[in-house]
Amino acid sequence: MGLGILEDKHLENVPGTSIFSDDPNAAAQAAYEGVDLSLLKHGKGRNAHVMLVPQPTDDPNDPLNWPQWKKHMVFFVLVYGTVICGALGPLVSADVVNLAVEFHTSIQAISRALGSSLAAALAIATVVWSTLAVKIGKRPVFLASALIMMAGAIMSAYAHTCGVLLGSRIVQGVGQSVLEFLVGASINDIYFTHERGIPVALWNLALLDGINITPPISGAVIQHLGWRWAFKIFAVAVGLLFLLQFFCMPETTYYRSQVINVHLPVNHNQSVQEAKADSEATVDIEKQEPSVRLESAEPESDAPRKKSYIQELAVFSGVYPTRVSFLALVWRPIESLATPIVLWAGLVYGVAITWLVLLATSVSQLFSAPPYNFDTSQVGLTYMGPFIGAMLAALISGPLADWLARHMSAWNKGTFEPEFRLPLVAFYSLFGSMAFFGWGISAHTEDPWIGPVFFFGLANFGITLGASGAIAYVVDAHRRSAESAMGGVIFFKNVFSLVITLFINDWIAARGVLSAFCTVGGVTLFTTLLTIPMYAYGKRARSWIHRCVKLDADD
Repeated sequence: MGLGILEDKHLENVPGTSIFSDDPNAAAQAAYEGVDLSLLKHGKGRNAHVMLVPQPTDDPNDPLNWPQWKKHMVFFVLVYGTVICGALGPLVSADVVNLAVEFHTSIQAISRALGSSLAAALAIATVVWSTLAVKIGKRPVFLASALIMMAGAIMSAYAHTCGVLLGSRIVQGVGQSVLEFLVGASINDIYFTHERGIPVALWNLALLDGINITPPISGAVIQHLGWRWAFKIFAVAVGLLFLLQFFCMPETTYYRSQVINVHLPVNHNQSVQEAKADSEATVDIEKQEPSVRLESAEPESDAPRKKSYIQELAVFSGVYPTRVSFLALVWRPIESLATPIVLWAGLVYGVAITWLVLLATSVSQLFSAPPYNFDTSQVGLTYMGPFIGAMLAALISGPLADWLARHMSAWNKGTFEPEFRLPLVAFYSLFGSMAFFGWGISAHTEDPWIGPVFFFGLANFGITLGASGAIAYVVDAHRRSAESAMGGVIFFKNVFSLVITLFINDWIAARGVLSAFCTVGGVTLFTTLLTIPMYAYGKRARSWIHRCVKLDADD
């Protein structure tokens, strides 16, 4: 048992567990008896002692071998796309009351047209897109989603009936869904385990600040130009995203035909054949032979050539080989929800992001009414608090996640467990629940505007920390099935968001802001406390998923 994590009783080496640093006198070396760890690839500079996880091939086209500037360029495009993704939801939320008047309908109907339709499209599209990303790669999926999202924004800009507005939001949701789940898998493609803490934190910051920075900007646009211009400007921003994706973001999916085979101790309760069938190397290597060797599908004389820039611009790189059917891959994100890790992450991450929708709705209702009587632009400015809160959390969570990975691995005698990402969720448990209780009380007693805005910012601070820990855990635990696992997490989040947005306004109106947000705080506390058993039993859960659910059966 390492640092409170219960050891598995079935597999000698559980997927996700990995050698993190050289420690020849530690359990890490003992677990790899007969393996010369110096033959495995290491980091550079101050990370020279860190074993690279996953182990890259010798192919210069392997995204793990890309120069850092190229990785960061791709990540910048992903971050920009995530900001666009976050901005779409609350794009015109500050003007809900006027939209209801213009379309001759109720605030509830407009909220459902803007929110519920978007969430429903996101949930369904996530399942299909995640399958296409596995079969044809991520690049064509990203490009297609940007074009679809831009088309939906143009439809909204020229909508003159509530039905057309609703339909346009469905189209936008189909495009937006890719940027919600596939960015995490792309980070998994280009960065090693010891490098992912900061990118995951910045990704979550981009999503949350895309949500938070939009109302101040769109509020000013709506105030001076009208709500239709908010969608027109958004369409231009998505057009820029498409150009950046086309010219600056090559395909990150890579089919590794090279594997390193090493010998591992066999569980005495299993036959050698069973052990080989069940065991998976923790540094993304397959373990079968008593000595280390590199096997390649190609002769050494046919060393891979680096693709030219023009070759990397190809939209389609072919169909990737899978051992299961297309329909089985479609079902896989739904199937992943039956697994403890994805279900837990869906509860923590999905519920947290959904509460931001609830907050955004209540902010508009609270500050538009007496005693505040804020106009559209002033309502938008209240989002500066959460913007700052999320920014501060990102500055903390990225370095903290990598620090925890390094030091907890050292304390664990050189072996990294994905569960070392989970302590970040403790901060969300504390600050998130405190923020929701505080918001409910502050809004109910009609405190000066600084009170609700402070708790709004505190909620985003906690959510950024918790979301970073939850997503990093899913990516590390499902290293070889990140698309399906993240698809399951986002599917759960969108279904939950859909249910909440269907009755969110009626719920607040019937129960009052105090009761509603005390319930939110209680649910937050409950879901985050599930992290304790997840930490203790996470390794056994990963073993069970690998043995029984086989989400990584295509590797």
